[in-house]
Amino acid sequence: MVFQRKPDPKKSLTVVPAEVTTLPAPAGSSGRAAESVIGKDMSIEGQSITVRCKGSLRVNGAIAADLHCAELVVGEQAVVNGSIAADSVRVFGQVHGAILGAHVVLHPSAQVEGDIHSQTLTIEQGASFDGRSRKVTNAAEIAPQLDSPDAQAHAYG
Repeated sequence: MVFQRKPDPKKSLTVVPAEVTTLPAPAGSSGRAAESVIGKDMSIEGQSITVRCKGSLRVNGAIAADLHCAELVVGEQAVVNGSIAADSVRVFGQVHGAILGAHVVLHPSAQVEGDIHSQTLTIEQGASFDGRSRKVTNAAEIAPQLDSPDAQAHAYG
């Protein structure tokens, strides 16, 4: 589905549909091919929604869903209502739900309400954390499910 707007005579504008956008990696990045972005003007809401990303995901908008990805950055303006499972989680915004991650960092602007299960947890001065923390030694306990259950059933069936 493509949306088109009348061109603004002052500037050229390309409109992207309300989907997750994949951007090229910045020059000099460490081998990661792309980062998916959920923009600050976008919200994802509904019952029993799970967002999965096999790579890096940056959330700048409002999400009412569970997130599973390899690497997650919750931007300063972001609000996530749901559980998070990722190998690496960096929180700058708000999270209302459990966080399961091998490496979790709460930056000074972070506001987290929920339990955190991680191998390493860093809470920087200024961050707000209301919940319990549990150190996990078995990485399989907190591993994100990057493939949907339907895809896994087709792979084995």
